[in-house]
Amino acid sequence: MNRPISLAHLTVIELDPPDVISAAAEAGYSHASLRLSPASPGKEAQFPMIGDTTMFRETQRRIAETGVGLFDFEILRINRDTLLTDFLPVIETGAKLGGKFVLVAGDVEDEPFMTDRFAEICELGAPFGIGMGLEFMPWTGVKTLASARRIVEATNPANGYIIVDAIHVDRAGETAADVAAMPKHLHCYFQICDLPAERPKDAETMIYQARQARLPPGDGGLDLTGMLKAIPPDLPISVEIPMAELAKTMPAVARARMLRERTEAMLQAVAVSAPA
Repeated sequence: MNRPISLAHLTVIELDPPDVISAAAEAGYSHASLRLSPASPGKEAQFPMIGDTTMFRETQRRIAETGVGLFDFEILRINRDTLLTDFLPVIETGAKLGGKFVLVAGDVEDEPFMTDRFAEICELGAPFGIGMGLEFMPWTGVKTLASARRIVEATNPANGYIIVDAIHVDRAGETAADVAAMPKHLHCYFQICDLPAERPKDAETMIYQARQARLPPGDGGLDLTGMLKAIPPDLPISVEIPMAELAKTMPAVARARMLRERTEAMLQAVAVSAPA
């Protein structure tokens, strides 16, 4: 595979950042992502990674030793009362570790507000060479790919992108055709996973599936083939497939390796079926 394949931290969320890097190396990934700031403050671990900490230095060491690159890091959540300068320590830490992108989530259902804040956060990250990837999620303020496009295209920053996650495309009621219609330069990376075809009727179940109960590519009912054909052929792939039940019996490295193999098998099948 010529494109980068990255192990998302959420897939092996039981591991701390240094061990994510080691697991990615052992499981055959070229890159990894790290959750430097919790997605749900107070509900998940805040790793001591900000500043010149022991864990930060150990993570640096393992990146250097293994050759696994930090592809992206998480997560910057924009709320009404967010002070964007509070994000600087996370951005600086990710940049020092060699990260290329940071995931941005918008929790305000107000596109003009989000457009202004996204423009500002892109300015914040530009001096560090960090791309800002806006991820739409049906239960957040930026619910759809269409909404994310309006926000990013209205600001048109040099370092502003959209993260497309297979689960969010489907659960937002959008399709591979919507992904195909997105300009190539807006793509950040593609988060791959599978899920049952039946869409949950409530946000709680949707969130549970997204955070704990995804499926390997090919085991569910999402139109992954269509989405993979719709994205640029060299777009990096992030394997974000948390499986809380399987994690009880299968160690992180074995799980990560299995998911990489399933991902690469699907990518290969899509490449073979593509018209010459």
